[in-house]
Amino acid sequence: MRPAAGRFWLVAAAIVLAAPLPAQAHAFAQRYDLPLPLGFYLAGAGLAVALSFLGSFLLMRPGWRPALGVEIPVSPSLACLTRYLVRSMALVLLATVMVVGTFGPESPLQNFATVFVWVIWWVGFALFTALVVDIWGIGNPFSTVIGAIVRLTGAKQGNRPLPEATGWLAVAGLLSIAWLELVSDWAEEPRALVIIIAIYTAGLLAGALLTGSRSWFEAADPLTHLFGLLGHVAPVAASSGGVRLRLPASGLVNMRVTTAGAVFIICLIAIVLFDGLSETPFWAAILDWITRSRTLRPWLLDLQGSGVDILKLIRTVGLLAMVLVSVLLYLALSLTMWRAVGGTQPPGRVFTGFATSLLPIAVAYHLAHYVSYLALAGQLMMPIASDPLGLGWDLFGTANHRIDLGVINAEKVWWIAACALVTGHALSVFVAHAEAMRLFPDRQQAIRSQLPMMVFMVGLTSLSLWILAQPIVA
Repeated sequence: MRPAAGRFWLVAAAIVLAAPLPAQAHAFAQRYDLPLPLGFYLAGAGLAVALSFLGSFLLMRPGWRPALGVEIPVSPSLACLTRYLVRSMALVLLATVMVVGTFGPESPLQNFATVFVWVIWWVGFALFTALVVDIWGIGNPFSTVIGAIVRLTGAKQGNRPLPEATGWLAVAGLLSIAWLELVSDWAEEPRALVIIIAIYTAGLLAGALLTGSRSWFEAADPLTHLFGLLGHVAPVAASSGGVRLRLPASGLVNMRVTTAGAVFIICLIAIVLFDGLSETPFWAAILDWITRSRTLRPWLLDLQGSGVDILKLIRTVGLLAMVLVSVLLYLALSLTMWRAVGGTQPPGRVFTGFATSLLPIAVAYHLAHYVSYLALAGQLMMPIASDPLGLGWDLFGTANHRIDLGVINAEKVWWIAACALVTGHALSVFVAHAEAMRLFPDRQQAIRSQLPMMVFMVGLTSLSLWILAQPIVA
């Protein structure tokens, strides 16, 4: 979920350092011609999702529940040691980000803070959480720091529940982070990034002190909310007695979210869709139309004369518009499903009940969209690790490492994207069907509720693949 402009400069600079090749979309030196027309892939992906819909209802019956998985016992001493090591490592990394961000190189390409936060953590760690296991819950450095401050100040902390509306703070926080990534330049400046992290920590501390509730992080912190949701997709989960191995996405079955939590999930998809859309010729055509519009041009010139960055303004409006359209589309889908079953359940229950089924799609799109970025820009950590403060060190013998463009190409990205999206949508269909079986005891009602969902999933699959294909084949 790296900003489009920042990702371009980061990867383009890496390519320049590696070889004198022209930088093009997704950092590939040449386009990739698909063996078959793009429409064949879109139709095939849509058909695969439709078949997963039929397969789910052939296998599932009312009252169906997924297997809890295999429990692997872990001794209490080993579990305690693991928590201590994870928390210690997280604190060390946070301290390194703050110190190097403040005193290290000013270039975002050479500073540990910017590369680690936006490449390794925000992209790589998010994928690790969704595809392997959630360790943010036990290693959250912000929670550790704030917990220590609360204990030192003697502030009272209870377990009283917070109002449901507190969840909207997490939504606002997620949109703020997305704006910093996709629109603002601040996130790419190491010193500004340190200030942002400090403000973020201060806001969490203020909330913890004012509410006096230990549930503050789960309710209002966008990062805790995000990684907690992604952890339900992972095939490995912590349990009371050890570790549980389970089917991917099965942790989402019977999961409950509030209205704010449902909107949070929709925002996740909308944010990454906007990032991908902003790299397509379609977005370029929108920008061209706006700049040539006789109606808008005088207003834009006046704003520019007042010091407003027009491109950032357009991207801000585009991001918010994508979020709004996504929420409205899902609302329309929920109402359609509600009407399909004759209104036997409250419409709000349908809206929140099926929102978790969208999470595998969010994970799949995150993987498909950022795999090339992670593979290429992630290599910048090798020289940085040897010389984090820019003092000429070579601690690990990697100070002169150059980006290897051969680790991934457009063809690999396309097939990874296609497989990830089809798999993600199939898992989403599985979760949606399980929720339908639980929400509607009558099998015919459950089937009718999922017909609109199938059409929605097929359309979203095709749209996602089309967006991902544009920088690769166009």
